[in-house]
Amino acid sequence: MSKFLQLCLMWLCCWMVNPAQAADEDIKALLKALSQQVTQLQSQVERSNARIEQLEQELQHVRAEQVAAGKAPVSNTVQAAVASPTTVATGGTASALVSDKAKEKPAVTVGDVKGTFKIPGTDTSVGLGGFVKMDTLFNSVSAGRDRLGDQQLAMAQIPVGAAGERGQITFHGKESRLWFKSFTPTTDWGDINTYIEFDFYGDPATYTYTPRLRHAYGSIGHFLAGQTWTTFLNVAALPDTLDVGGSAGAVASLRDPLVRWSEPFNWLDTPMEWQVALEAPRSRLWVDSALETSSSKSTNPNLDAGYYTTPNADRYPDVIARLNLNPDWGNVSLAAVGRQLRYTHGTTGYRQAEWGGGVNVAGRINTFGLDNMRFMAHYGKGDGRYVSTNNTFADAALDQHGAIEMVNAYGGMLSYQHWWDKQWRSNVTYGFAQADYPSYANTVLSRQVQSVHANLLWSPVSQAMFGVEYTYATRELIDGRDGVLQRVQFSAKYSF
Repeated sequence: MSKFLQLCLMWLCCWMVNPAQAADEDIKALLKALSQQVTQLQSQVERSNARIEQLEQELQHVRAEQVAAGKAPVSNTVQAAVASPTTVATGGTASALVSDKAKEKPAVTVGDVKGTFKIPGTDTSVGLGGFVKMDTLFNSVSAGRDRLGDQQLAMAQIPVGAAGERGQITFHGKESRLWFKSFTPTTDWGDINTYIEFDFYGDPATYTYTPRLRHAYGSIGHFLAGQTWTTFLNVAALPDTLDVGGSAGAVASLRDPLVRWSEPFNWLDTPMEWQVALEAPRSRLWVDSALETSSSKSTNPNLDAGYYTTPNADRYPDVIARLNLNPDWGNVSLAAVGRQLRYTHGTTGYRQAEWGGGVNVAGRINTFGLDNMRFMAHYGKGDGRYVSTNNTFADAALDQHGAIEMVNAYGGMLSYQHWWDKQWRSNVTYGFAQADYPSYANTVLSRQVQSVHANLLWSPVSQAMFGVEYTYATRELIDGRDGVLQRVQFSAKYSF
């Protein structure tokens, strides 16, 4: 029973006892009660109006976020709920609906991995990044017009003798990169990850910027498929050089199409990992000129000195296994590769095939403070494509009868990195590699290569790096002649 009805009953009882007095007193009481009731109603209306105004502001905020994300505005149901004072005042379901919409997560949220954001409506985190790098190289001798050797260290392109322009300068930004990555968690299979990266080394012409695919792979759990670093290479052991070509004695920085399984485990409290991969084969053979017929030589006089060929006769993938040790003091790996070299002569149909392989020990060891030492040592028979910089040595040679003879190749690299403070660091790297060819191989083939890199790098902030590097590299031929390259390189790199 409302307070107003109670007052009415009291007034009736009093009026029956003393009609005149009761009428006067109760009229005053009734007016007072009515005044209080009106005041309460006014207060409730003010609170309702304030709530409506708050919900309208939240609705405008939600609309702005949805427009920014490319979504349609909120539904008319929510608008109707905001426009209904009765429902809002009574705390009904419409008010709860609007409140839930106001509390909905923003259209774009931070991803599960640092530097990523989530695709709206999914659990996939995506990231975008890369860097812009400008290189200026002063070369003591040029590798030749529009050749890669003037832009990065390519041991096979170091001129021997009087060949090559002296005192050559090159500017380029081809090492600039752009990458995309994604991470999607699953309940039963582990994370699904993808990664794509490009640079601009697609054309060796100095001032032609053709995009080149560096990496394109995906993984689910322990299984990876796509193009990325060869499993034979321990990337953590690569030296920190401005020259993207790397050291003469390091394993070649190959990126192969491959499938790979990685299995982490612990042994004696040391984190370890097995990796087994099948990788795309590619053979580079040197062919003796005597193998060609006289008719072939007449159409191509260059065959008189023999030539390189990359036969499209591969039957089996390169098989690579690697064991990684990851103790607190660094990283060490042992890798082995087995591969078949196969060649079919285009004229006679003569076919030859041989198996070869190699081993590689590499690592990075922490020394004092942030300082560290990096190393590689490798030996193989028929694994020339994995040795030194690109196309330095052949995998095998073909004699005048078409028989394949494997080329022994071996080498090593040692690098030390010293941090002067948190912004300044230096690296000194020495590399050596050699190939032993059969006696019939042409004497102008590369037999031995060496390189020394020394640099000073400054990173005032984590997103920027400036540096200067000196390179001394030599290439020696089978006949004993050699060529020397000296290079000073200045680089500016800005990451995003």
